[in-house]
Amino acid sequence: MGMLSAPAHLRGRWQRWSRLSARQRRLTLQAWLLLPAAGAALRIVPLRHLLNLLALRIATEPAEPGIRATPAASRGDALSRDIAEALARAAAQPPGGSTCLAQGLVGIVLLQRHGLPAELTLAVAMPGEELTAHAWLESDGAPISGFPVPPTWQPLVRFRGRGEPS
Repeated sequence: MGMLSAPAHLRGRWQRWSRLSARQRRLTLQAWLLLPAAGAALRIVPLRHLLNLLALRIATEPAEPGIRATPAASRGDALSRDIAEALARAAAQPPGGSTCLAQGLVGIVLLQRHGLPAELTLAVAMPGEELTAHAWLESDGAPISGFPVPPTWQPLVRFRGRGEPS
């Protein structure tokens, strides 16, 4: 009797996972665990309470439409890039289906946990007759989640917070 082997798609996932650093795996697991909690919180807790809990304040200058942040990698910020990639990996796995706002809130938690600034933008667009909303997250101008942002999105409000390392 031969040894059983995992299906090819699972072997590929394991190989990609094993190539990640310990920090990248830890951030991905944290994001994966926090995304469903953020989604549930958004359904039962008013957004203003969540923003207060995360110590976010409204930015004083107006948000600019069509923001195009430079990639975190080009800014030399490996931790911000790792957080952005962890969010993307976690959102792509079951239970998945997280919204841009839930991803932004989880990103804020991860950024602030490492003492990095977070800037969450809430925007709207009317691609036709229907009003839609979107949220994106940046850290020192580097994109974390919700990118790319098409120029049709009109920012309504921007929230800022600076984390203290824990």
